[in-house]
Amino acid sequence: MTWKVFGGKYESLYLALLRRRCHEDGLGLDDETLAIQFRLHLHGGIGYLAACRDIRSLADLVRRIAP
Repeated sequence: MTWKVFGGKYESLYLALLRRRCHEDGLGLDDETLAIQFRLHLHGGIGYLAACRDIRSLADLVRRIAP
């Protein structure tokens, strides 16, 4: 999946947030560092959801993330 597909119409906002986080953490803002940090953040979120015992189906996931 490309960044453009992932971010959709919000891709520039997501990139700005990622850049800000890297800057605040004292990390570089080069493409490689941004890509690594994004993957780490994405994997952390997936791990969080995978460990959640309340999510046993797609419907449970949707209920968890829906406002």
